[in-house]
Amino acid sequence: MSKYQPTPLAAAIALLAMGSADAQAEEAVARQTTEAVEEIIVTGVAKETRKFDATFNINTLDNEDMKQLAPHGTADLLGNIPGFFAEGGTAGETHNNVLVRGLPQAGGYRYVPNLIDGLPVYEEPEAPFMNNDVFIKTDLMTTSVEAVKGGPGAVLYSNALGAAVNYVTRTGSQTFEGEYRVEVGDWGHVRNDFFVAGPINENFTYAVGGFYRRADGRRDPGFTGNEGGQLRGNILYTSDDGRTTVKAQAHVIDDQTIYYQNIPFSVPNNRAPGTENDPFEVDPDSVRSLGVDFGSGTQLSDNIADYALFDSNGEPLDLDIRDGINPEFDIFTLDLAHELENGLRLEARFRHTDGRNGFNALFNDPPGETARLTADQYSRLQSFTGDLATAYADATAVKAYYSDTVTGTDLSGATEAPAILAHNIPVYGNVDATNFTSDFRVNQSFDIASSTHELTLGAYGSDFTYDVFSVFASAWSDISDKARRVDLYAADANEQQVGPSITSGGMDQPAIFGLGAEASMETRAFYLHDHIALMNERLKLDLGVRWQELDVDRVTTNSFDPGNTSNDFTPGDIVVGSTDDTLADNFVNVPDGTPQQAQESYDAYGWSVGANYLLVENGSWGDVSVFGTLSDSFRLPGFEDYIFGGPATNPSTGEVARGDLVEDIQQLEGGFRIAQDELDLGVSLFYIDFKAKENLGATLDDLDATGFGRVACNSVPAPADCPKVRDSFRQSLTNFGVEVEASYAPSALPGLNLQGSLVWQDPERAQDKAIRSGIVDVDTDNDGVNDLREYEVSTTEGRRPRRQSEVMLNFRPSYTLNGIPLTVYGQVQYFSERFASDESANVTVYPEYTQVNLGLQYAATENLDLQLHINNLNDADSFTEGSNITSGLAFSDGTYTGVARPLMGRSVKASMSYRF
Repeated sequence: MSKYQPTPLAAAIALLAMGSADAQAEEAVARQTTEAVEEIIVTGVAKETRKFDATFNINTLDNEDMKQLAPHGTADLLGNIPGFFAEGGTAGETHNNVLVRGLPQAGGYRYVPNLIDGLPVYEEPEAPFMNNDVFIKTDLMTTSVEAVKGGPGAVLYSNALGAAVNYVTRTGSQTFEGEYRVEVGDWGHVRNDFFVAGPINENFTYAVGGFYRRADGRRDPGFTGNEGGQLRGNILYTSDDGRTTVKAQAHVIDDQTIYYQNIPFSVPNNRAPGTENDPFEVDPDSVRSLGVDFGSGTQLSDNIADYALFDSNGEPLDLDIRDGINPEFDIFTLDLAHELENGLRLEARFRHTDGRNGFNALFNDPPGETARLTADQYSRLQSFTGDLATAYADATAVKAYYSDTVTGTDLSGATEAPAILAHNIPVYGNVDATNFTSDFRVNQSFDIASSTHELTLGAYGSDFTYDVFSVFASAWSDISDKARRVDLYAADANEQQVGPSITSGGMDQPAIFGLGAEASMETRAFYLHDHIALMNERLKLDLGVRWQELDVDRVTTNSFDPGNTSNDFTPGDIVVGSTDDTLADNFVNVPDGTPQQAQESYDAYGWSVGANYLLVENGSWGDVSVFGTLSDSFRLPGFEDYIFGGPATNPSTGEVARGDLVEDIQQLEGGFRIAQDELDLGVSLFYIDFKAKENLGATLDDLDATGFGRVACNSVPAPADCPKVRDSFRQSLTNFGVEVEASYAPSALPGLNLQGSLVWQDPERAQDKAIRSGIVDVDTDNDGVNDLREYEVSTTEGRRPRRQSEVMLNFRPSYTLNGIPLTVYGQVQYFSERFASDESANVTVYPEYTQVNLGLQYAATENLDLQLHINNLNDADSFTEGSNITSGLAFSDGTYTGVARPLMGRSVKASMSYRF
């Protein structure tokens, strides 16, 4: 497929060559004017409120911000909110990890529910194989994004323990308007956006819009990686007296995006793996690619995109990774509001979501050496008995070949695989989901003495279902940007195939484990919120409380609980042990275990108290306010807790282990805001005390017991049938930080605007006790032979959560030329070093990085805008996540290896927008 590749310099010259009028330049400059005092927010409040008056921390991105940021996806956009680390969108447009204020999590959006117009599209923000961002796709129908951290956000919304992000949708007015935008990028990217809005009559208005996009992918896999889009619209009715409004919305998503996973790498063995006191710091200059370019390459290719897996019934299951992340959802929303003459306001909002999400991806385990892999497989063949032992009797070795070079049983003409191979994990996932959400509010305004109150009583309900099936497999290929399958065969001295192939289609196991569940959930909440104005409205107070319960009715199956046995799916027409046979279908684990049924219930309550005081009004520094908030909020368990994370059954005793799955956080925050004609400044100090859910450690052999033949379980080798043990533990975190957000437009330099944020934080984990997390073999008498098994003990005590930076800087300067309607803008994002893990005894640090983005906006006419945007101009290199450096992950020459997810390399896109 040919790609459109705009040259940045040529495009810039073309834009400058297009003449312009002074009036257009003045209009462009005027759009930079700061109007912070009058900015209105709708998130974290019972009714529209000035941001300057908020008693809590809230960050906003308006339409102009989003244009200049030109994000490549939801996570890319959220990375511009202070305190958020969104991993740079390195997974692609969807299914990235979004972390907030140091809260420890495995990934996804666990503590950051994303809302559209104040309601979730799906209640659980971190559903396996269906992250929140599959529903959130900003387009021209998105007018602003608001993020509230702590405070009343956790009173008004579900699971907003860390933050709640709200995407505000455009509605029509009595003025007809619209916009069309076409965008092209140098990764085969073409996207069309539009919206049209206006009046139907004096009481009805409408707005409709959406996007359609097609692209190979910023890491080109050799096929179309991104294709699809969304269409949404609404009709708003407003009564003649303005007291009654009814808004109906429809939103259809049918999209497909490629999912990028980690890339294999190696680093020199110039020191021992890291410890807490001496971490292993990964130097980008020393990291070596094993065949895939870190900036633009991907291990996924057209050659390794198809796999034949097995479902839970042992039936063939086709996986096509070209389908990527594939949401197909219909979303309908109804908002009703009526204000009575006595000031009582009634609101009711309903949303129904129905559809499915496909998850088709290729994960990567650390790579392996071909010689070691084939030697291990040859040893495996020697251990066989019966028919298989007879079948492999003439084998002299196991060899690895490129699959597409093998024809028949004569292997002498096939091309042998390279010395290092990628261990790929094909993943098939499918989720069917529904959600019906309702939110009722009664709001009453009244005065008591010298105070004014806005009292809101709310009742919230959400009924949602989750039906999931997934399979994980194991496969091999070379490591390259056009990766090819590798198959393993037993061969005799004449390089002829002996016995069954060891792999089939590159796979040694077409199912290693899977996850399955059918669950119905109901959650109910009641909340009370009072907004109080005192001292002639100089002092604002917010008081709120929320109680919520969650009822779960579930049936789950998976391959590791209750522990399935391997299945032999050799077809009946295949002669076992023949060269037509394969070992790949002899040991297959699928989620076909005994269904585990459970009905569970959880509940919690939280509260928030906040204040904002107008300290100075129209002073020499403009307006100055101080604010502070104290809150205690919670997160009820999610799918990974009560479906796949528990309860856990001890395989030896049958005991069911269940800990406290409700998470709790106390937040104290205070700061000040300054707003004047030139400067908008907010400074906030925050303190977090977080208590995570109770966790269960790994299921391990009981080394104090004996196994088969009364052999001690701490012996090497271990006996069979050792009893099992499993530790429970609870983690917590404290975090102190400072957040600064500012925008400065000096009158002495018209057209210049400097804005950005700086966050410093010091998150630190704690754990109530160390746990047995693994078993290692040790050599007690230094004779070179391991003779004793010991527990590996771990704790997160004193650790900084993985992937979390202490310092995050986002600086965004822009300048609109005088006399030319051309705006030059830039962005500098800095993230300090991050830990690969917060639990491993081998401590690895991934390096800090600074990414620079640059762009041009040109107002060709009053209605026509052109834009050029360069992402990662400086080709910054680092990893947002990855494996630890350990002695267990090393090649035979001692070189360390692993997998990590690197930043996307430089990319260029251009757009044309026409407003009418």
